[in-house]
Amino acid sequence: MGSVRYRVGLSSASLTARSFGPAGSRKSQREVFPILILDCDLNYGASNVGDPYKGCDTASELLAELENAGIRGGLVRCLYSDTVGVRYGNAFASRDTAKANEQGFFTRAVWALVPPFTGETPLPKDLPQAMRENNAGAVYLNPDAHRWVPDRLTLDGTLEVLQERRIPVILSSATGVPMELTYRILADFPKLTAIVADKYSWPNARRLYPLAESYENVHLSLSYVMDAGGVEDMVSRFGAGKVLFGSAFPYRYTGSMMAVIRAAAISDEQRAQIFGGNLERLIKGANLDAE
Repeated sequence: MGSVRYRVGLSSASLTARSFGPAGSRKSQREVFPILILDCDLNYGASNVGDPYKGCDTASELLAELENAGIRGGLVRCLYSDTVGVRYGNAFASRDTAKANEQGFFTRAVWALVPPFTGETPLPKDLPQAMRENNAGAVYLNPDAHRWVPDRLTLDGTLEVLQERRIPVILSSATGVPMELTYRILADFPKLTAIVADKYSWPNARRLYPLAESYENVHLSLSYVMDAGGVEDMVSRFGAGKVLFGSAFPYRYTGSMMAVIRAAAISDEQRAQIFGGNLERLIKGANLDAE
């Protein structure tokens, strides 16, 4: 079978006027971006889980928040992937991040992946090129929401490509990957470029640290790290290169973790790595070229 070009898209009739809007002038963006700040955990779109109390339904609302907080961009997930359909949510994320970049942001879509047997996401061999053509920079798994069984039969082919191409994979209990599954995936694919977060345990060091210690390409998101001295402890143990700023917006305030990082007893160079340098390196380090 020859290579299949895969392009996500939405008909003009399916787009609403509220789905995207201006995020402010280029001048104001330059003023609020004195250093590169990239967020590895940004979300928008309707959620059916009952939280957050005040959501972020549209891309224009998300960009307004980034503008206000001084965040240049990051990895963006559209919640419609979980509530409406994988193709629909992925298409929104790709379209809206591409438009955000035209306004001076640096964003990449996070695609939901399901096993390729139903044709809803590209075949493993076609995935990198499809991501490049659609402004996608990372993927996430949510087996419960998308109703598939996570095992070697459904995952192996895709994870092999993701590992080989250094494409970031978000493994987060907040987005449907229990820590037990994260441990199994990394045991089978130890060189996988992974962004790991744990929402359901506090403090979560005992669940996160073994992964950071054991796997070279595991990076820890700060989205759900709340313990005092947590940033300093991670940096002292694993180096700043393994730690990523993440806000989990709109489930949490963008400014909360920004304040923690700014106040942390680490060097300015380490702070710059965590705020944006590390995520920029991961995004640009992925090999999305066609075979």
